[in-house]
Amino acid sequence: MKPITVARTSLLMLWLLGLPGCGRNLPQTVSVSGRVTFSGGPPPAPGTVNFQPLEAADGLPLRPGSGRFGTDGHFQVTSYDGVRGLVPGRYRASITCLAGEPAPVPGGWEAASYVPADYEPPELVVEPGTRRIANLHYDVRPKPR
Repeated sequence: MKPITVARTSLLMLWLLGLPGCGRNLPQTVSVSGRVTFSGGPPPAPGTVNFQPLEAADGLPLRPGSGRFGTDGHFQVTSYDGVRGLVPGRYRASITCLAGEPAPVPGGWEAASYVPADYEPPELVVEPGTRRIANLHYDVRPKPR
């Protein structure tokens, strides 16, 4: 290729790569992070904290988020294809932590879960104008094995 063609091709590629971000007009999110413990100790396995929106702040969309945690229990919430944080609103949290792959039978998921079926973390309210929430702590009382 001629140098001028390489330069034009490079400029075209940069322009095309920039297009996915154009016009997305995503709402501002609030950084949310925290820790999951099991009876005050580390989780028995990696897992996920999911945030299901119940109500959005005025004029904002409902958007779920989630954060994966390792055996140290720390998580960082993402939404919008990897954008960190949650849109302001009210959320129901749920925690998934499994002892292996659930069997594809009725009750298989419950049998593989370290989290009791009746465990309900408190709702999370993310207020508009909040810069970040960095101290969420969910302590799960594991079900007897």
